[in-house]
Amino acid sequence: MAIKRDLLKDKLLDSKSYNTIFINIEDEERVRKEQMDILVELLCNERNKGSQTEVFNFMKKEPKTVDLLVKAIQESTVVEDRKKLVMASWEAGVDCDRYLSVFTDVAINDTLLISIEALTTIEHMTGKSDPKTIEASINKASAAYTKETDSTKKQLIADLIEVLRKWQ
Repeated sequence: MAIKRDLLKDKLLDSKSYNTIFINIEDEERVRKEQMDILVELLCNERNKGSQTEVFNFMKKEPKTVDLLVKAIQESTVVEDRKKLVMASWEAGVDCDRYLSVFTDVAINDTLLISIEALTTIEHMTGKSDPKTIEASINKASAAYTKETDSTKKQLIADLIEVLRKWQ
């Protein structure tokens, strides 16, 4: 079943939610959580697989969804959902440069499969992140490299450092 752009916009990015001044933080958090849950449902539930291209196209046109996506990645506790969300970051072709530090942390600290997806996301970035953020990410990855004992993960971190150094 095709998902209509208007439905995505109404459900995922309700303009009232973004233009509303919330009286208390609880209301604002509730709305953001609902939007995040919808995004996770659209990207992670197998019954929505046929509509993924439409969701990705919507994400490219609505930059606020990137913020929701990154927040969902940070808060996700379900490993398979987290993997799909990180994968969606590069598959959708959205601009994630401002979240370099988040994806660096995921690449360093997560399971191998999720780390690979995070590295792929970083490789798809344009390298237009803040130079201080790039430097901090290199330092963080270098420190993790010296502590890592798993050879496969160590190689992944070395690849991450190589990608980041190209941007300096």
